Amino acid sequence: MLFSSCTAALALGLVALVSAQDTTFEPLDFNITDALLDQGVNISALPELESLVTRSSTAGCSIACDSLRILFGSSSVIKQSDASYNGFTDSYWSAQQGSVDPFCIFKPSNAPSVSIAILISRLTQCPFAAKSGGHAAFAGASNIEGGITISLERLDTVQLSGNKKTADVGPGNKWFDVYTALQPSGVTVIGGRVSGIGVGGLTTGGGISFFSNIYGWACDNVASYEVVTASGLIITASPSENSDLYWALRGGGNNFGIVSKFTMNAISLPGGQMWGGGRVILEDNFDAVVNAFYNVGVNSPSDPNAAQILSFAYVPSADLKVAAADLQYAKPVANAPIFSEYLAIPAISDTTRVRTLADLTQEFNASNPDGLRETYWAATYKLNKAHTAKVRDIFFEEIQSIKDAAGLVPAATLQVITQGQLAAMSKNGGNPLGLPASNGPYLLLNMNMMWTNPADDTRILQCNQRIIDRTVALGKSMGLFEDYIYMNYASQYQDVIASYGATNKAKLQSIAAKYDPTGVFQTLEPGYFKLNGPPVSGKP
Repeated sequence: MLFSSCTAALALGLVALVSAQDTTFEPLDFNITDALLDQGVNISALPELESLVTRSSTAGCSIACDSLRILFGSSSVIKQSDASYNGFTDSYWSAQQGSVDPFCIFKPSNAPSVSIAILISRLTQCPFAAKSGGHAAFAGASNIEGGITISLERLDTVQLSGNKKTADVGPGNKWFDVYTALQPSGVTVIGGRVSGIGVGGLTTGGGISFFSNIYGWACDNVASYEVVTASGLIITASPSENSDLYWALRGGGNNFGIVSKFTMNAISLPGGQMWGGGRVILEDNFDAVVNAFYNVGVNSPSDPNAAQILSFAYVPSADLKVAAADLQYAKPVANAPIFSEYLAIPAISDTTRVRTLADLTQEFNASNPDGLRETYWAATYKLNKAHTAKVRDIFFEEIQSIKDAAGLVPAATLQVITQGQLAAMSKNGGNPLGLPASNGPYLLLNMNMMWTNPADDTRILQCNQRIIDRTVALGKSMGLFEDYIYMNYASQYQDVIASYGATNKAKLQSIAAKYDPTGVFQTLEPGYFKLNGPPVSGKP
């Protein structure tokens, strides 16, 4: 990193206007240039920043990107003219995200570098996005048109503590790398189930794990967060330090700062060994599959090592309906009795076996290829067998209208938010998700579709909206609907934060006002699920 040796900062008079009552994290007279000087950056040595007051506001991102390149070198900043630019944007999971063109990409190597980027964004009013794994399904979630995309890929620490109780994990990691790094020590952490998903977005959005029936979600197994705030301060959020922010980060998304390090609770997993895989089942056994799914869900407390994901899918090329039952067991034990109903159903394919956690995530990743058009939608209901079967039927009815779409791979993926998962949500002061344990277990629906032709976008999105609307209406008529939207499965048309309940939404807004009084993470980082509404208003 190159810092200026000059001793005087330009008095640009760019003082933040703060209306919040709490000035602990950003005083009323907060001055961005002074904050940069505290980080070792004197803007008088950066010609474009020095003359910012005389430049057009539209030049802000050019100035910001040039300044970052002067400070950190060309290897840390990718501009649109660079040969590596397209390779970066093409690396996003969904084609919609890959179609977004930032003015530049900045790759910080540590938390202070992130701090400087945020402050320069504020100084120039150039908007930014933060990218961990880049696995969101809609444009602008972790990439930004004409702004700075802060790629956290170099924040890739995986460091196990000496007592093997916690592991420091950087947000630039993907879950395969985390599990692989920890495997020789016989431990793991509660994280994602797809190898290519990033640590940051999954964890701040909730994070369902193969081990969640025992330990809870990823967000409920973070011992502490290192957070870069809007004013450039680098602070710790834990049950004993900034505990309100700690609560907010357990599902509150990217609304409070950029997490530069997760200290996660470690669990024992000798050799990384567990059991899991998928069984593909044909339509004549769909009712049996629903029965098995329901019974494993309600009986989870008797054996919380067992986990399941059930997807109903349609294969247009063969005009074929299938069910894919992905089964996992948290120990290297094959065919546990709790899965007996599933295992009695004939399957045309079966990949279940004892294997490593990392290997199992790679199998899941194979069904999530990069570069296609994607959409995710979510809804939640009290678990009920008849309702679950009807969700399946509504899905197959509605996709008839889009089955001719090029490259279409549609699925309705069902999971159970079990009593064990719900109980863990109360650990260390609880989380903001607003899921009452007394109403569980819940059915979590994830509508997910892949396709290739942008011309089909609208009708595919409308199809997903109809499925959500119909299944929610049915759930309400049966007294089963639960107004909770899982952030990591939500569409751009869904208001995730509102689904946490009015009380929790207000508390999240209050915490954001404390740590980010000028709303940097609402306005300068506009992507993903904000506190005041969905990314896109209305319906598709």
